Amino acid sequence: MSDFCETHSGILAGVKQLQKENDEQWTAINQLRNRLPVWATIVISLLTFLLGCSLTYAGLAQRMAQG
Repeated sequence: MSDFCETHSGILAGVKQLQKENDEQWTAINQLRNRLPVWATIVISLLTFLLGCSLTYAGLAQRMAQG
């Protein structure tokens, strides 16, 4: 014999599903909170771009000096 009646078994299953969905939503919210701010992402992207430009310029300057 179970701890609840058949009439309310659907309600209990619905409540458990809602609790699971609530936990998943809070997990997603916390993952969004823990990411880098937009300004930091932009700064990192710009620094990477400048590094790539500098290395390209240095490589071209070295080729021009060699030949």
